[in-house]
Amino acid sequence: MQDVSTILIVLLAMARPLVLPSRGFDAIKLLPGYHVTSAPGIDVTAWTIQKPGGLIIHFEAGPSEGLAVDPRDKSKYAWWREQTMCGRTVLIALTRPGVSIGSDADEERHLPPGNILMVAYPLGGHKDHAANFIGKVANSEEIADMLLMALTFDPSKGVF
Repeated sequence: MQDVSTILIVLLAMARPLVLPSRGFDAIKLLPGYHVTSAPGIDVTAWTIQKPGGLIIHFEAGPSEGLAVDPRDKSKYAWWREQTMCGRTVLIALTRPGVSIGSDADEERHLPPGNILMVAYPLGGHKDHAANFIGKVANSEEIADMLLMALTFDPSKGVF
C-alpha cells in the first residue's frame, strides 16, 4: 500500500505545474509582477512567463525545437530583425494583425489573430537547436515588457 501511495504522490507532483519564485529562474531577468511556471515538454525545456491578467510568454528550448522566426516568412511579419546581442544571434518578429501562425498564443487571450511577438535564439550544434519566446501582445507596453525580458536570456545559465 505504501508503494502505491508513493507512486500516486510522484504522479501528482509531475502532473501539476511547478511555480518557481522569480529568482529561481536565472536564465532571464523577469520584470516586477511576472512569474515563471514550468510547462510539460518531452525533449524541451518549457516555461510560461506570465503577468496575472496580462501578457503570457511561452518559452521552449531544446535540440529539436527549431527557430520560431523564419526570415523566409517575411510576408507574415509586420516587422522582423536579426541582431547580435552579447555575442549571440537573436531573431525577432511580430506577426501582422490577422495572421495566424498556428500557435496556442493565437487563442489563449481571446484577442484577434496576429500580433504574436517571437524572439528566437539559435543555440548551435544542430540547426534546430533553439530557444524561443512566443507571446500574444495586446499593446506596445506588452511588446516592451516581452523584449526587456527575452533579450536578457543567457543560455549558459541552464540546460537548453
